[in-house]
Amino acid sequence: MSNVKETITDFTTEERIILELIGQLSRKHQDKIRNHYLKEKKIKLKKRKLKEKFLKKKKGKKLTEKERIRFQLIPAVLSQALTKGIPIREPKRKKSSREELKPLLFEVEDKLRSDEKLLKRSSFTNLDLDLTFDKIYLQRLDTNNSKILVKLFVDWGYLNENKLHLFIDSNKDEIADCQIVVIDKNTKLVDIYPLRHISKLIVDKEESANSLFVGQIDGLVPDEKYKYRIECYKKSDGKLFAGTQFKEFRTSFNLNEQNKPLFFSISSDLHSGRNGGFMRGNVKSSKISGNLDLNRVFTSIAKTENKVTFDMGYSLAIATGDLTENASYSEYWADLFKRCSILWDHVPLLTSIGNHDYYCGGKGKGNMIGGLEEDCRYWHKYITNPVSSSGSLLGHWYSLDQGNIHAVFLDSNGTGWGKYEIDCTTEQWHWLENDLRIWHKRVNKGEKVPQFCFVFLHSAIMSLGFWGRGFNSGNDEKAQSYLTPLFRKYGVDMVFCGHDHIYQRSNWMGTLYLENGRHGGSTRPYFFWKKRRAVYDIERICEDWNTRIYTTIYVPPNAKHLTSNDNIKMKNFKEKAREELLSQPLASNFFFGVRSSNQEIGRLFDENSKQKEKLIDELILTKLVDHVWLRAYAVEENYKPEFREIIDSIFVKAKNTTEVNQIKNKIVCPEKVVE
Repeated sequence: MSNVKETITDFTTEERIILELIGQLSRKHQDKIRNHYLKEKKIKLKKRKLKEKFLKKKKGKKLTEKERIRFQLIPAVLSQALTKGIPIREPKRKKSSREELKPLLFEVEDKLRSDEKLLKRSSFTNLDLDLTFDKIYLQRLDTNNSKILVKLFVDWGYLNENKLHLFIDSNKDEIADCQIVVIDKNTKLVDIYPLRHISKLIVDKEESANSLFVGQIDGLVPDEKYKYRIECYKKSDGKLFAGTQFKEFRTSFNLNEQNKPLFFSISSDLHSGRNGGFMRGNVKSSKISGNLDLNRVFTSIAKTENKVTFDMGYSLAIATGDLTENASYSEYWADLFKRCSILWDHVPLLTSIGNHDYYCGGKGKGNMIGGLEEDCRYWHKYITNPVSSSGSLLGHWYSLDQGNIHAVFLDSNGTGWGKYEIDCTTEQWHWLENDLRIWHKRVNKGEKVPQFCFVFLHSAIMSLGFWGRGFNSGNDEKAQSYLTPLFRKYGVDMVFCGHDHIYQRSNWMGTLYLENGRHGGSTRPYFFWKKRRAVYDIERICEDWNTRIYTTIYVPPNAKHLTSNDNIKMKNFKEKAREELLSQPLASNFFFGVRSSNQEIGRLFDENSKQKEKLIDELILTKLVDHVWLRAYAVEENYKPEFREIIDSIFVKAKNTTEVNQIKNKIVCPEKVVE
């Protein structure tokens, strides 16, 4: 027993500093946090023994078709299915389905070039407009960060008054000339680009698909601020009748362009259109509210953007699937853009595909027995993702480097929910292994490439929730067994997923797994009695099932390749960050481990500047050079957008390549299943 006691009281340097600083302010809170640390250490000791027993027992065991849900979970799973309207099995594949659209990508670039016949002269003053737009989003960050797509969704009657007739006639001919005006930070004209109706780019006979207009901005400089606005003129008389005021955005960058920090936001399970009055493509009520939960979350993300990024802004907005409740109908997409444009109109969107993004099922959403599979035709129309230099399947899987991260996006839905499997014999699995191998090889060579590798997918592959533990024909369990060997072999740092609608941060074999809760999806409980039985470490889980969460990720520069000029920029950034951290409530940026007292402890530090400065200097600023910083914020029913209640934070350092290279385990696929 003496050995165990000695182990659990062996605090880390960081924990000792925190306890010492809190102790100088409040012995009561010091005892509370100390007890929290001791409790977590006891759990980790038990988990370590459980993990060792599990690995020994499971050594060499492969996943079989019969390894599914445990019998004792059946009542809880059925209860969730009945109360939450969750399909208890994946939908059956249809024998035939509508022809799927090709992804709207490079094949139409020539149609988005500047057309001098369409473009109008423009001043840079504010416009006096009869009609403004509220559903605009940016997409597609190319490898060289020089191009961005601007997409405009015009209402045709189900969310706002029908305005589409002002832009196209009954033959889909454009009766308005729309353009994008781009200026630089010095208010100098960069260029003017045409904004074309979707019918000029792809063929689609669906009448409800007429609302999209697309334009491409090119010739951009990486890591630079620009402003753009949309202007629409009547062809008949040349009168300006619709548009926007200028919106500012910043281009992203690669390490060979800038070696500096970047920020991105991560979202999952947006489920636009949920409870919005839509039913199989028809409006079923005259009053449509849309997904107000999603609206509240994205308003919070946008309102706090400058504070959490220290005025740098987000370089990327990333979503891990289920953007809509039912992607087969454009009404749901309209609700998505109405709720999310407050962020996406200036931060380009990158996504992985979820089961609802393929969806079609049942009445408005999946019904109790699963619904019917359709296709992801609107996914390819509304979502445009980059093409990988290592190859990709357009709209489904791809990778790219942004700053100090190698970002990989997967389609993990399987052929039950989607169209592509991810098992060890498939094209996607072999593409992923090759992509990770190339990245890891370049890191080993010491090349100036990202030190961190993040993977984004939809499946809840490390979860205590419904799909991770429930009736899902084992798809998420299979994805876990197919993918985790690759993540361990090549040293993947973080994996972001969704699907289960809970917030859970875990660690397995050196990789951090973040199930990012839900932004607009339904409330979903988790199987809390399995928490201590899980062999992997569950480092944080949100106990309140009703809480919605948004997450901000800070990515440091590549510390191994900082030049003297880079060091000067980093020093300036840290000074700016320090100034902001001192001026903001500490509890909005630092989590002490216990939500119930975090705000109170933060206020104690705010009232004692010396202790606050010491904590910021020793526990935050020293890590900004070489650690990823994750912060997760709660959004409650009575939440005010400017207020930030942090419920989780962690710093993650890039893996030591020597340690990763020592992993000589031959990849067995499928491998062990984490129970």
